[in-house]
Amino acid sequence: MKRLLPIFIPSVEFALAFVVPWEDCIKAVCWSRNPPACSFEFSPSPIFFLAVALPFLILTVYALWRKQGETALLSGFAGVAVLAGTVLLTVDEGIALLAVLLLTPLLQWAGEKVLEVQPGRNEELIWAISTVLSFLAVWSVVRMKLAVSV
Repeated sequence: MKRLLPIFIPSVEFALAFVVPWEDCIKAVCWSRNPPACSFEFSPSPIFFLAVALPFLILTVYALWRKQGETALLSGFAGVAVLAGTVLLTVDEGIALLAVLLLTPLLQWAGEKVLEVQPGRNEELIWAISTVLSFLAVWSVVRMKLAVSV
């Protein structure tokens, strides 16, 4: 069961991002009223960030409660990488994806060295895949909400 938890996080991310109203992550910038001329951009609210971080936060707290340091470490840093990618979506989508791809193994390695915890390589790989899929789920929801707004 412990190894399957990271696989469910991307689907939870996808569902939670749909629950957040589009007004909390999409902002309209209008420069003309007649005829209406607007552009829509990604401008996340704290509620959107909470929805993105919630699955990782819950799993990290649960792992700490169960004294599973490796799972807490990997879940916490996966959440940080997804949140960093979500913040960078406001700048550029390519930079955001690159940041998630680079931050995930870097944070895992740094966390292992600092906390002196050694999770299994298979578990690290599963968490890295889950992190990238979670970010792609958030990214696709943002893209769909932008498309619906236009």
